[in-house]
Amino acid sequence: MDPETEPLLASNHHSSHGPAKDIEKVTWRTETLLILRQTTPLIATYLLQYIFSLTAIIVCSRLSTTELAAASLGLTTSNIIGLAVWEGMATALDTLCAQAYGGGNPEMVGVHVLRFTILVHLVAVPIGGFWITSPWIMPYLTPDAELAEGASTFLQWYAVGIPGYAMFEAGKRFVQAQGNFTSGLGVLVVCVPVNIFLNWLLVFRLELRIVGAALAAALTNLIRPVLLAGDVVFIHRQTLKCWPSHLSWVLVFANWGPMVRLAVPGAAMTLSEWLAFEALTFVTSYAGVEQLAAQTYLATISVVVWHVHFSGSVVTSTRLGRLIGSGQLETAREVSWFYFCIFIGMAVFDVALFVVLIEVVLSHLTSNKLVEAALRGAIPFAIVFTFCDCMATCMHGTIRGLGWHHIGGWVTGIFNYLYAVPLALVLELGPPRMGKV
Repeated sequence: MDPETEPLLASNHHSSHGPAKDIEKVTWRTETLLILRQTTPLIATYLLQYIFSLTAIIVCSRLSTTELAAASLGLTTSNIIGLAVWEGMATALDTLCAQAYGGGNPEMVGVHVLRFTILVHLVAVPIGGFWITSPWIMPYLTPDAELAEGASTFLQWYAVGIPGYAMFEAGKRFVQAQGNFTSGLGVLVVCVPVNIFLNWLLVFRLELRIVGAALAAALTNLIRPVLLAGDVVFIHRQTLKCWPSHLSWVLVFANWGPMVRLAVPGAAMTLSEWLAFEALTFVTSYAGVEQLAAQTYLATISVVVWHVHFSGSVVTSTRLGRLIGSGQLETAREVSWFYFCIFIGMAVFDVALFVVLIEVVLSHLTSNKLVEAALRGAIPFAIVFTFCDCMATCMHGTIRGLGWHHIGGWVTGIFNYLYAVPLALVLELGPPRMGKV
């Protein structure tokens, strides 16, 4: 009998290990409490991951303007050609691991994680090669020779942490599929002071400057999967029930098709969103310095708020995946409607959070009148964007739970680059000239 259970990726809708589990009774109260309980630590987890990039920017801002710009360019490049790809690929595990666990086949969770870890490292080879050879490539992306050299130096040293970043993303999915959304958070809480200490030691004490900032981030990435493994082995040992007791080369390297079919569109979906943001920020530089500053604030706030509903979408896909894996299709359908309504409330919360953060920027972080005018003028559009982005992210979580990553990849790519980005360019730089304050 095939040890694998992939309900939506195969023709059957029930586990091959027997009948579906007892049908769960779902209510508004239970599902709302579940998404709140699991989303909260996940939001903190993603925000803490984001803080490591902000720390590198803040540290380099204490060195020089050139090194600040170089670190920013290096991080932007690594986000697009690297982190976005791995984050998107990891969404395949949101489906596969959740369905395996819900289908009563826990050891397949570990097998999926092992397969993904190998796959993501194979993909990391050309990406790491790009980072390492960036001194030959970066001059074509920016005419400033000093900026190009600093950004490529950052990328080369940041590449040291690639294996750790990839393994941590896989490890998070291993525990999240089992309903454990706190282990990853605990690891990052420990890593924050470690990262700060490494920045102090390498950047200022040893005077490695931008090399130290990149190396501090890279070493922190290497530490993450070690700490997560320690948490699983010594604290949450019950999660080891999902680690395969008997491994073979055939089991690990067989049947990669479903994983690849989910990982590729998952990466495309995430990359298209991240790249659209970065492209618009780059294009805004043509509208003026004040407009670029305002766009930087808006993009940063959008990323912070995005982590709220993206975390909710991960919980959604995990929940639906477990229900579908156990054959409870009617319950999954009912839960998906619950979560759609819950996300409407989350969208309202995110809009309020966006407005509060904009007001904080206007009150405390900028005194430039033109930047203030640009920010205030953008608030109505930002509110509409935040609400729609939250609902779209909800849909992404639902289709990932169903294993329909390819739909999200095609829809996101087509609408971003055949409609949204061109429209933004026309409105900002074209005849409407809305990019001008």
